[in-house]
Amino acid sequence: MTEVPLTFKDLLIQIREERISPEMAEEKFAGILKDLKAKFPSPPYDSLKMDLVFPLRNKNYKSVGGKGRGFYGRHFDLFDHSQAKSHPAHDIFIYDVDRDCIEDNDNEYVDVLAVNDGVVIATETEWTEETGYKGGNYVWLYDFVSGGIWYYAHQRRVDVVEDQIVQQGDIIGQVGRSGFTAKTNRSDTHLHLMFLKIDENFRPTAVDHYPWLKKAKTVYESHVSTHVPKKVINVQILAKPPFNLLPTRFSR
Repeated sequence: MTEVPLTFKDLLIQIREERISPEMAEEKFAGILKDLKAKFPSPPYDSLKMDLVFPLRNKNYKSVGGKGRGFYGRHFDLFDHSQAKSHPAHDIFIYDVDRDCIEDNDNEYVDVLAVNDGVVIATETEWTEETGYKGGNYVWLYDFVSGGIWYYAHQRRVDVVEDQIVQQGDIIGQVGRSGFTAKTNRSDTHLHLMFLKIDENFRPTAVDHYPWLKKAKTVYESHVSTHVPKKVINVQILAKPPFNLLPTRFSR
């Protein structure tokens, strides 16, 4: 019987539940990233060429927590769930005093955007308080420009699916409070954003991307991706009645 390939989300779950050793997880990760890079070749990584859009609609670098000092990459290990002493990311906040996930200044939910062109490689959309894990509803995005991967966590909702190709500025979700720590009253509403550089041996390293966020372009009019993955199209054909993958109008 042919072995079913391990998906990136399968690997993340096995790591989180500690059902795979860090060494084996690193090996599986390298295989997945090798296949991704073969399918979607990217130019050599160059931090000076990272020209992003800001990941939240109507926002800019001033929304990044701690004036960009929140990144702490030491001790980070993607493959060892027991390592929890690092914060290899930046938290990007909205003004939400009553913690209802609505931006108080304009009374709207805030769209989360693809910072670069890429393909969605994993999502979580069904987080509940009972599940308890930290990231909540999330998206992992493989970046066509850098060959790295982005992790967007704590979203209220996710509006993309695995294998969906997105362009810079496309909506991937909305800022929320999902996740074990993000749901607590002591946490202000934010997006947790991490970038992993992938080296020639397909090993990940967390990169402080605050310099890219400082020069990122603000998006005022967001839009949805027009790409629908083939496997989703097949599901739509079989579904009775047919359903829409993404709405063209988003509730505010």
